[in-house]
Amino acid sequence: MEGYREGLEKDELTLEEIRLLKEASRRLGITAFKITGGEPTIRPDLPEIVEILHEDGSYVSMTTNASLLHRHLPRIVEAGLGHVNVSLHAVSEAAFEKITGSRLLPRVLKNIELARQYGLRVKINFVVLRGINENDIEKVIELASRVGADVQFIELHPVGKASRVFREHHLPRWRVLEKLDKRIVEIKYRLGLHNRPVLLLDNGIRVEIVGPVGNYLFCAACTRIRVTYDFKLLPCLNWRGAPVEVRPMLHGKESFEEKVEAVIEAFRRVNQLREPYVKFPLKAPFTIPPRRWATARLGMPKRSGTLSLTKSHSVTEETLLKEWGDYLA
Repeated sequence: MEGYREGLEKDELTLEEIRLLKEASRRLGITAFKITGGEPTIRPDLPEIVEILHEDGSYVSMTTNASLLHRHLPRIVEAGLGHVNVSLHAVSEAAFEKITGSRLLPRVLKNIELARQYGLRVKINFVVLRGINENDIEKVIELASRVGADVQFIELHPVGKASRVFREHHLPRWRVLEKLDKRIVEIKYRLGLHNRPVLLLDNGIRVEIVGPVGNYLFCAACTRIRVTYDFKLLPCLNWRGAPVEVRPMLHGKESFEEKVEAVIEAFRRVNQLREPYVKFPLKAPFTIPPRRWATARLGMPKRSGTLSLTKSHSVTEETLLKEWGDYLA
């Protein structure tokens, strides 16, 4: 978390490749991008990346651990960054160090406040871990209220490294609802994005519950494409097949137009690989709304980037709780 490179590491997306990606995405109707990681803030040219993606008015956001966020403020705001998702899974120092292995919590909290001072909207991503950070659920709500941020509580699910600790640390997402129950003023539903419930609390804070376990709608409306740091395309973060490699498709292409067409073809190929990671039951009584717009996530530098729905849809609390009753313990 302390390191900061002055140049790019081998195989990372160049600004030229990002311009190709941007133009291909524009022609395919993608109007929003999320820069993810790894950790995007270790790229010294992050403001230039934001500027390229935002140049036609597209919405650009970013996920970060915020430890180096101060090095890019206010330039990324001036370049057009819309909001940041800060991965903050604890607000007590002991839990933060246990989860991250670092003692950078004071810097992260300071950078969140700095981002808000520059007018940047902040969403706090908080993965709930039984036995580690349960006691910080209410604390992160108070932090969000103090700095003017939103919160996303994310249920641990058995993917990647989390599969080894899932049984020990998984806390069903309805436990978060129980903790916040008396503070909920209104419940809405983001049916087009992971089937997320959205809670409005009595202090004005907006809380989203991201819960994949047993949620058959989690993948149902997905339109995401992930772009890795080395220019490969994946149909899903959890994809275990071969990626679509874009760089070999650019070989022999000399003009910008030819290269853009090659990237568009790569998008078409990866789209044919799409399938839900969480399978949808054949007789489920749900209707998926039509797609309104798409977003793209751009991985920097060691992970991946997505096309996704972001339209909010409201349903009744009765419908919400009925769906929660089908969750797996």
